Amino acid sequence: MLNRFLFALAALLLAICAPRAGLAAPVCEIDRPVMFGGLDWDSNAFHTELARIILERGYGCETDVLPGSTLPLITGLGQGDIDVLMEIWRDNVTEPWNEAVEAGTAVSLGTNFPDAVQGWYVPRYTIEGDPARGIEPMAPDLRAVTDLKDHWQLFRDPEVPTKGRFYNCILGWACEEQSTRKLEGYGLDRTYTNFRPGTGAALAAAIASAHERGEPIVAYYWGPTWVLGAFDLVKLEEPAWSEEAWNAFNADPARHQPVAFPTVEVIIGANAKFAGKAPEIAAFLRAYETTGQMVSEALAYMQQHEGATARDAAFHFIEMRGDVWRQWVSPEIAARVTAEREAQTKSFPVTLEVPLEQWVNGAMKRFVAEYGGAFHAASNGLLRVIVWLEFLIAALPWWLLILATGGIAFHASRRPILPVALMALLFLIGALGLWDLAIQTLALMIVSVLVAVLIGLPSGIAMASSDLLRRIMLPVLDAMQTLPSFVYLIPALMLFGLGKVPALFATVIYATPPLIRLVDLGLRTVDPRLVEVAADLGADPRRQLIDIKLPLALPSIMAGVNQTTMMALSMVVIASMIGARGLGEEVLLGIQRLDIGRGLVAGVAIVALAIVFDRITQAYGGRRDKTSEERL
Repeated sequence: MLNRFLFALAALLLAICAPRAGLAAPVCEIDRPVMFGGLDWDSNAFHTELARIILERGYGCETDVLPGSTLPLITGLGQGDIDVLMEIWRDNVTEPWNEAVEAGTAVSLGTNFPDAVQGWYVPRYTIEGDPARGIEPMAPDLRAVTDLKDHWQLFRDPEVPTKGRFYNCILGWACEEQSTRKLEGYGLDRTYTNFRPGTGAALAAAIASAHERGEPIVAYYWGPTWVLGAFDLVKLEEPAWSEEAWNAFNADPARHQPVAFPTVEVIIGANAKFAGKAPEIAAFLRAYETTGQMVSEALAYMQQHEGATARDAAFHFIEMRGDVWRQWVSPEIAARVTAEREAQTKSFPVTLEVPLEQWVNGAMKRFVAEYGGAFHAASNGLLRVIVWLEFLIAALPWWLLILATGGIAFHASRRPILPVALMALLFLIGALGLWDLAIQTLALMIVSVLVAVLIGLPSGIAMASSDLLRRIMLPVLDAMQTLPSFVYLIPALMLFGLGKVPALFATVIYATPPLIRLVDLGLRTVDPRLVEVAADLGADPRRQLIDIKLPLALPSIMAGVNQTTMMALSMVVIASMIGARGLGEEVLLGIQRLDIGRGLVAGVAIVALAIVFDRITQAYGGRRDKTSEERL
C-alpha cells in the first residue's frame, strides 16, 4: 500500500514539474552571456535593449552590455571581448572596421537602418523666431552653410571673440575630420573656431542648454537621435551629394568643393567566431532591420515619458510594432517574446521609492531656462582671466618660461639639481611637439588652483575655528571627494556650455576639498600655548591667526596646495571631454582613435607638468617647515 502511494506521489510530481507541450524553455546556443557593445548614444541603446529582450525571452540567452566609445568597442569586437555591435556607422569608422573585416575577426550581419542623416544644424528659432517663447528671428536669411560667414557674430565664441564657434562632431570620429575639411573648404575656418567636443553627451548637452536658453548655436549632428526628436533643428543646405563629388572632395579638399554628407547605412557587426558558434542568433540579427523613422519614434517615446529608459522603449516597440519584429524570428520565438512581461523584481518596496531623479531633472531644466543666461554672463569674467593668462604665457619666449621655472625652483629649494631637472622636463614637452597644448593646460590649471585657494583657505580657516561648522562641512567634503568627477560636468555643461569655464567649475569642486582639510588640520595642530602667549601679550584673534597660526600651519597649507594642484592636473583629460583642449585633448584623441603613440606622448607631457608643480610646491612646503622649526 505504501509503495503504491509513493509511486502515485512521484507520478504526480513528475506531471507537475514536467514542461507542458509547446512551452519548453528555450536553450541558448552559447553557455555564456552574449556581450553587446554599449555605444554612448541613445539609438544604439534602444537597438541593444531590443535585441537583448528578444534573445533573453525568445532564445533563452543571458546578455550583458560593455559600455564604451566607438573605436575601442570595434577593437573589442575583433578581439572577441564584444560579440555584437548594433550600430556601426561604417562611413564614419571606415578604416578600423575594414581592418577587422579583412582580418577575418569581424563580420557584417546586415543593415540595421539604411537612412541615417548627418549635417550642420541650427535651432529653427534662429531663423524664424519663436513667438511662444518671445524669441525674435535672429538670421532670417540663414539657409545654407555658406551663409554662416555672414552671421559669425551671432554664434560668437566666448573664448575667441573675434570668431564664431562651430560645434564639430565628436573628437576622433571620421565625421569630425570631414567637418573640419568642410569648414576649410567653405572658407569658414577664417571666421569660426573648430570646437571639438570630447563626447556625444557633451555635444548633446551644449545643444540642449542653448535651446533651453533660446540662444543661437550651429553644430554638427546626426539622426536618428533624441536631440533631433526633442528639438526643432534645421539642417543647413549644402551642394547635393554624389559619390563622385564626395570622394573627390575627401581625396583633395583643396581643389574640390565640399558637398552634403551622404545618407549613411548603419550596419550590425559581430565577432566572426561568435557568429559561427551561434548561427541561430546570427540569423536573427541578419533579419533585424529598422528605419530611421522607427528609431526616431522610439527615442521620442523616451523623451515624452519621463523616466523611460531604452529598455522601456524597446518593450513599447515590441508591443506596438509586431508587424516589424515578427519578421525577424519564427512564430515559436515570437510567442515567447510576447508572453506576459515579467514584473521587475525589487528587494525594496516600489511604493517607498522617491523619484529624486525626476525632481532634480525638472528643477535643473527650469533653473537653466530662467538663470542660464545670467550664469553665462557671469562666467565671462572667469573666461577672460583664463584667456588672458593663456595669451600672456604663450607670448613669452619658450626659453624664458623654462628659465623662469628654473628660477622659481631654485628659490624654493636653494639647490641647483632640482631647477636643472625641472627645466629639462619642460624642454622635453617642447621637444615632443606639445608646447602650445601644454600652455593651454597650464593656464587652466593655474586659474583653477588660484580659485581653489581663494575658496579653500578661508573655508579651512572657518572650519578650524568652529567645531560645529567642522561637523557640518566634513560630510560635504566627503561627498565632493567621493562623487565621480563626471557628475560635476552635468550641471556645469548646462549652466556654462562647453569650454574652459565648465572645466574650471568641475576642477575646482574636485580639487578644493584636500586644501580645506589640510588647512583645518594645520591650524588645529598649532601649539595652543603659543596662541595663549600671543593673547596674553594683547594680540586679538585676527593677529593671532595672521602672526601665529598661519605661519606655523604653512607646511600643512602648502601640502594642501600641492594636493590641490595634483588633483587639478588629473582633471585635464576629463576636462577635454567638454572642450577644455590642451594636453587632455591629445590623450582623448589617442583613446578615440586607438593611437597608442599619441596618447603615450601626451601622457608623458602631463606627467612632466605634474612633476614640475609637485616638486616646486613640496620644496616651498619643506622650506617653510624648516624655517618654523628654526624659529621654535
